[in-house]
Amino acid sequence: MALDEIKAYHIIIKKEASALANVQEVKEGEWYPIINPSYYIQRDQLREILKNHGFSNPDNVINALISKGFLIQLPEKWKDNESPKLRSLHMDVLVRSSQITTQYGRPPYLLSYKFAISKLLTPVERDRTIIPNKLGVDTSSKELWNKILSFFEGNQGLADTYVNIMKDYLGNSGLDAYQTYVLGHMFSLDEDTHAIIAPTGSGKTEVYLFYSLAMLMKWRILEKNTEKKILFVYPRKALTIDQAYRIVRLMNIANQHLRNLYRVSLTFAIRDGDTPKSQTEIEHDKPFRGVSCSKCEGRLVYAKFVYANKWIVTCKKCGARYDFIKVTRDEAMKADIIATNPWALETRLIDSAPTDVSANTLSNTALIVFDEVHEYVGLSGGILASLIDVMRSINSHRRLKLVFSSATVPSPRDFISKLSGDNNCQVYDFYEKVVKNKKVNISGERLVILGYFMMNPQYSWNTYCQLWTVLMAFLSYAYGLRNLQQPQSVLFINNLKELRRVRSGYIENLRLGEPKDHLQEHINPLEPYSYWHYLPAGQREQTLRLTLNGDLYKELYSRVAEIYSELPKEKREEVTNKLRGGDGLVVLSTSSLELGVDYDGVSFVLNAGLDNPISLIQRVGRGGRSNKTLRTVLGIFLARALPTEMLKTYDEDFMKALTTASIEGYKLFVTKDNPQIIKRRMLIEAIARLAKKGKDTYASGASKGPINDLETLRSFVENILGEIQ
Repeated sequence: MALDEIKAYHIIIKKEASALANVQEVKEGEWYPIINPSYYIQRDQLREILKNHGFSNPDNVINALISKGFLIQLPEKWKDNESPKLRSLHMDVLVRSSQITTQYGRPPYLLSYKFAISKLLTPVERDRTIIPNKLGVDTSSKELWNKILSFFEGNQGLADTYVNIMKDYLGNSGLDAYQTYVLGHMFSLDEDTHAIIAPTGSGKTEVYLFYSLAMLMKWRILEKNTEKKILFVYPRKALTIDQAYRIVRLMNIANQHLRNLYRVSLTFAIRDGDTPKSQTEIEHDKPFRGVSCSKCEGRLVYAKFVYANKWIVTCKKCGARYDFIKVTRDEAMKADIIATNPWALETRLIDSAPTDVSANTLSNTALIVFDEVHEYVGLSGGILASLIDVMRSINSHRRLKLVFSSATVPSPRDFISKLSGDNNCQVYDFYEKVVKNKKVNISGERLVILGYFMMNPQYSWNTYCQLWTVLMAFLSYAYGLRNLQQPQSVLFINNLKELRRVRSGYIENLRLGEPKDHLQEHINPLEPYSYWHYLPAGQREQTLRLTLNGDLYKELYSRVAEIYSELPKEKREEVTNKLRGGDGLVVLSTSSLELGVDYDGVSFVLNAGLDNPISLIQRVGRGGRSNKTLRTVLGIFLARALPTEMLKTYDEDFMKALTTASIEGYKLFVTKDNPQIIKRRMLIEAIARLAKKGKDTYASGASKGPINDLETLRSFVENILGEIQ
């Protein structure tokens, strides 16, 4: 039924789009002005539309969409729940967002408002059916099995174990054709550099996780090599923690198989600024990085392992032990997989600490995975490319393999070659293989509704964001009263000061009674100013009273949260856990939630200001990722009254990039040849070589830092110069 509902919902929205734009039919990927914000679709009309698209019992689908809150009824009377006048939830929010104003009857805060609709190919459940099988009836399963067997040098027992781990991880699902294509090539091509370039929700993470697991199993079991390590490098702490759940889950499943069959246990650690220095810094029952249990979704916490007299990670709910997680810095250096970020990696490279991840530890790295690689552009790209060069120069093994992953890399071969220093890199481009050349079949779709709103210079964009937050928080509250899944929203604001202004302005609006004026009986729901139609009929009068006497304040206050880099770790974990748990939140975020994080319930995204299209596409990609949202997202781009932003409306390449999520014509630059970058690389490499030899580098207290006298400094500089020469 879910697939029928998704298909029907997308059909309905496309029909609504024509009514909203007042045209015969909208074309995907084109911008249209919002002409008819008071439109609606009659139920009888929807029934005929769905019949014409092959639905034998359209009333069942319509009723299901209404009961789940995806179809909105627009009653004429205050006390009515039902109405034959309907809109989809996403288009209804688009209309009301485009007409936001402070007072009924006044013009909207926006100077202009356009919208566009695009469909993006994305794998769904019916696509993910491929499991490696030597006796499989389909070609893809057999071919992948043969490539796995060849990778494990003909060891059928090891190949079987690997496939069984994969099956347990995927559950009732499997791999889709794109994942199978990429993973098969990574196994069969003996290349040093692989780049997975595919849109959000396409399963990139699973591909590089399965590949990493295979590498570890080969090293530990076939080669009997216990030294080789894997690094996962993420550009944001929030992304590291989000991905840690998947890593922990896969390793927990893998260890259940490997311990019994091969007496091998794979280990994992996160090494960043929040990693405890020692066991004495850990507190009982303190959450472990906000990561959930892979068995029961309970909270992972630190607990004392009595007979070993040390802390381990356990589930507070079911008691499951995750003893393969290395929790302190001195333990992290022994882990098979270490997750970190570029800044921590650079610091660890120049450290000779014997009780921490150091240059000596990192010299055993045989594979590095860089997620969201599009983040490393310009100078940051040059710095990362330099770090890769340094990692190669100190590497203790014959080869260093690299895997890059991103949803948005234009001209990927050129960019990855510059970043990796490898002109023979293998690029697996979803757009080329699936969309353009159709060599790989993917049947699922995600519907992206975009709004491009330009602020009227007379009004403040910050105030618009405050009022939009009121709308989204109230929508969530109303759905809670109806016992429906509560929609989640993300509002991106790059500037922390402005983000806090939106939050404080939102609170002030609540104190003034918002959204009381939107709940007045005399305002018809066809008017975009009205919000009362979201409420069940029996709650409308009571809710209006709550706004008038201030009692709704606490309820709506708690529905808005903030996330930014300076937010204390515990607060960040609290917000992300609520998002994962399905709480109806509106999250005000800097770029912290831009990359890779997966929250199934996000339906609405507003970006205040116009960034580069790569960033904007990434942000809209946070929504519509699951059946919970019927694979539909509304993403609004708010152009502030600034010449640099308003002029982008007339940039055809920019506007096309937003609607198609295609960034052809854009380039990502790697500033590797900058003289300062070159000097920096030489310095880091020299110090890393010293650190690998066990000489003091004074990078931390554990490596005899800091330097407090001139003679020590002079000696250290001479050692550095000796390595450079």
